[in-house]
Amino acid sequence: MHRSPATLVLFSLCFQGMVLVPVLAQDTSNASPAGAPVSTSAAPTAGYAPATQGPNTNTAVTGSGNSSSAPQANYILGPEDQITVRVFAASDIPDKPSQIANDGTVTLSMVGRVQAAGLTVSQLQTALVTAYKKYFKDPQVTVEVNDFRSQPVSVAGNVHSPGVAQLRGNRSLMEVIAQAGGLSVDAGDSVLVTRRLSEGTIPVAGAFTDPTGKYSVAHINIRAIMSGKNPQDNILIKPHDVITVPRARMVYVLGNVNRPGGYVMTDNESVSLTQALALAGGWNLSASLSGARILRATGGADREQIPANLKKIMDSKAVDPQMQPDDILYIPNNLFKQFNAQEVDAAIGAGSGLAIYRMN
Repeated sequence: MHRSPATLVLFSLCFQGMVLVPVLAQDTSNASPAGAPVSTSAAPTAGYAPATQGPNTNTAVTGSGNSSSAPQANYILGPEDQITVRVFAASDIPDKPSQIANDGTVTLSMVGRVQAAGLTVSQLQTALVTAYKKYFKDPQVTVEVNDFRSQPVSVAGNVHSPGVAQLRGNRSLMEVIAQAGGLSVDAGDSVLVTRRLSEGTIPVAGAFTDPTGKYSVAHINIRAIMSGKNPQDNILIKPHDVITVPRARMVYVLGNVNRPGGYVMTDNESVSLTQALALAGGWNLSASLSGARILRATGGADREQIPANLKKIMDSKAVDPQMQPDDILYIPNNLFKQFNAQEVDAAIGAGSGLAIYRMN
């Protein structure tokens, strides 16, 4: 029978569709069902998640696939953490957050109290899959951390946002300081880390145990970490660590100079009077070089006034003295050589708008 060209084209398209249908069906049958439970059998662990853990977010850890790819999978749960447990297609289980109690358990619908503290999110999920098998043939469970509260770290001192931060997995010293807003401009070169001995000793050279025998204490040169000299000192921070960032050693140059302010000294640096003057941009036209004074703290309310005749020093007729931390070099006006040292000291103590400069 004779067939028109249009009929032949239509027949060809239908034949190709019939051939493709079995192939597509085969591909679909080979796909893994969504929500299949993770078959991990790891025992509860204390301490920290593996170092390969990525940044933490509030992304749920589902019951299917490789749990190590989920940001929260290795987070170790603890008291006061708030979690949400979802069981797929179980409408009788409320979808609401539950808080882990101080005894480490969390109370969930149908299964009751379940141990959660000390388990990673992935391990808790695996335990819940087993628990819910009493009620469901193939439970698909999701665990999500809504609020991190069990791993506090205190950051105090010269950072932009001091306070209590929460660890969310592995965090290094530099990461925790960054979480606190970073170092302020007048921060010192070293930080003090205090750790409960129950969490182990601090793994840096020079760490020691405090007199009570309960804490490990270490001074860590953070500038050496930042410069790449001692990257190994960028230690992992543990729950309840206290990080204190002290104020840097500083000298001040005030009065009739071009750039008055405070200048940060590094731990191994000394500064002479003329060097401090150079850092301040030199003197201006109204300065009285012969009337300069160093104001030095003596431990009392007043400062000792030490004459520092800059004119003689510049002419090599007098020794260029070394300044000590917290010294104030004051250069008066050549018309008014008298000044009140207490007022100068009070202005610095109140932080009255003085610019702070780092020497390095």
